[in-house]
Amino acid sequence: MNRDRLQRGLVVAEMLLLALPVSAFCLVFGLGLLLTVGFPWGMQEVAIILFVFVGTLGIAGLWCVAVAFLLRRERSLWWWRAACAGAGLTLVSLVLVGLLALGWEPEEWVIIVALGIFASPLLIPFLHLRYLCHSQRTALLP
Repeated sequence: MNRDRLQRGLVVAEMLLLALPVSAFCLVFGLGLLLTVGFPWGMQEVAIILFVFVGTLGIAGLWCVAVAFLLRRERSLWWWRAACAGAGLTLVSLVLVGLLALGWEPEEWVIIVALGIFASPLLIPFLHLRYLCHSQRTALLP
């Protein structure tokens, strides 16, 4: 029981100290980014819109999974998939930033996708929740 309380306290701390400010920043930044996309939509504009949509869905998925874990409710597979998509998008952004640091000069929309690196602190609560849910599932198996 003591370990369970500690893990839940860590999840609360991660969500309040890491996820809350990063989520607010990313949502405001994403909304601002969407406001700059004009018509007609080309491939670059569609990529930016999808980037913002998947990122926002990933943030919402992480929050839903965290709340379900803390309230000891069943976690929906749909929200897990959304959180995984957001984590995958963050990892793509990390790779793009690495390529930019090595001197690659891409188009502007690739640089915008690379700005998803600001969401990288969300990987900490995501990986922690993934570990906790996986360890709970394996503990229930005979």
